[in-house]
Amino acid sequence: MPPRGILLLLALTGCGSVGGLGPRFEAAWTGSERGRIRATATAMWCQDARIAQLTATKADTGVAVLLHPSDSLKAGHYPIVEPAKARASAPASAVALRLLGSSTVVGYQSESGTLTLERVADGRVWGRFESQAKAASVPAGTITLIGRFSAIPLAPGGGSCPS
Repeated sequence: MPPRGILLLLALTGCGSVGGLGPRFEAAWTGSERGRIRATATAMWCQDARIAQLTATKADTGVAVLLHPSDSLKAGHYPIVEPAKARASAPASAVALRLLGSSTVVGYQSESGTLTLERVADGRVWGRFESQAKAASVPAGTITLIGRFSAIPLAPGGGSCPS
């Protein structure tokens, strides 16, 4: 294969990161709604509250992931639970999706699933998740949300952190 073809192949396969463009977040959902998001993401770590929050938004769509470790943020498995139960169930996580439906904004929140935090290194996080989620306020049904994130910079939360 000519060098140009190898470069194109590496660009299309992502060179080991989501999308191959450094910090990336991608997710897809099926069920009562179908769609996907590929976006840059941000993450913050709230040391005192022991919460990490990752968010990705693109246009009218957004995904948030909350991680509640027992102590410090480290690689491992974090069961996905309902957001109201996540903090009391540490180590645990919660996932939420907001999107524009056919006539209204629809929010989904996790019910169950698994998040695997694959790596925490050099101030960045990598991981993947699969969650079953239900509509938060309107009778829109349920979805399965599958996603992954790579090399997301983890900033101190500061004043944005809960007490």
